[in-house]
Amino acid sequence: MPEDRRESFYHERLRQSGPGYANFDLASTELSLDLTYTCEMFQQATARCFAEFGLSRSSLNVLMLLRHGAPDGMQLHELGELLLVSRANITGVVDHLEQRGYVTREVDASDRRARYARITAKAAALLDEFIPVHYRNIYMLFQELTDRDKQVLQGLLRKTRASLRVNAQAVCGREASAMREGDK
Repeated sequence: MPEDRRESFYHERLRQSGPGYANFDLASTELSLDLTYTCEMFQQATARCFAEFGLSRSSLNVLMLLRHGAPDGMQLHELGELLLVSRANITGVVDHLEQRGYVTREVDASDRRARYARITAKAAALLDEFIPVHYRNIYMLFQELTDRDKQVLQGLLRKTRASLRVNAQAVCGREASAMREGDK
């Protein structure tokens, strides 16, 4: 399958303009572009099915954590720590799920500051319907990859996340600020 116009457009622009900037590394920059573009394509490919079930990535993530977590539910801060997506608005996600009848929220009797979220039977039924469809879709989206391809890619993504964890603190830190100050 040929690459689409966006992919070739951005890669060509990187090759043309990137070398004019200090610290430009074509391989790293193209990798960043490819990761971003691939994630966006995956999100677009799955978004319609999520929407048909009235779910978002965040709401599904919360419901799956609650379904497979402690039977008494999970504290909101714990949900925020475990989310695979942005944890900035865990309260908003839980509020929305509560309004739809998918989650109940309770105060811990022994610690009034602690709030627990619990999955409802209505949400469990929704997951029972959605998850098989989701797994089928995931299989279909990645069927061009062999099992070996998938293993190699998973290994590379793990290594990439490890590099991001180690080096993320340095990104846009003092050195970047000093570089920006020097540009003035």
